[in-house]
Amino acid sequence: MKAFDALREAVFSAAKAAKEAGLCTGGTGNCSMLDRAAGVMAVTPHDFDRVAKSAADIVLMDLSGNVVDAPKGITPTSEAAFHAAVYRARKDVVGICHTHAPYATVFACLGREIPPVTTEALLYGKNCPLAPYAPAGSEQLAENIVATLREGIFAAVLERHGMITVSGRDVDDAFRMAVHVEETAKVCYRMASLVGLENVKPNI
Repeated sequence: MKAFDALREAVFSAAKAAKEAGLCTGGTGNCSMLDRAAGVMAVTPHDFDRVAKSAADIVLMDLSGNVVDAPKGITPTSEAAFHAAVYRARKDVVGICHTHAPYATVFACLGREIPPVTTEALLYGKNCPLAPYAPAGSEQLAENIVATLREGIFAAVLERHGMITVSGRDVDDAFRMAVHVEETAKVCYRMASLVGLENVKPNI
């Protein structure tokens, strides 16, 4: 569907950038972007190496979870449901980047939010709260993410899973915010190695 080529390109580019930045490995993580006027979101396919594929393999879906267009044999990410749920709940969001960034995932597995300790945290709204655990791809996970990403919240840690960032601009902006979350998590990790995690407090 030529009308959505630019949407597919944007999602592919962000997903590839996330992998190259070390925020995702193999087929982990997923990205999407919404054409709100058309009600169509482009989302990464299920479980493949994004660098070896092309934008043509990005799946088009509606917000009810129906596939609008996809190459033969290609299915959407198993976590497409939470992307659609966020878009339905947050009318200001048009781009999503979900990653398994290593330092952010440390906090996810500890069941802790990432405290804002760097000025870069201001670039994603400062707060990065914890969304409670639910199995990947489940309806409960979608509900937990939506409840955590309240208005004004643009990043969250997914307990025992990874992180998510959302943007009102585009998917590339969501990717850039993911980079800032990961850098903040890295600083927190290093601070904790010096003074103990209990002494790493928000300072902005």
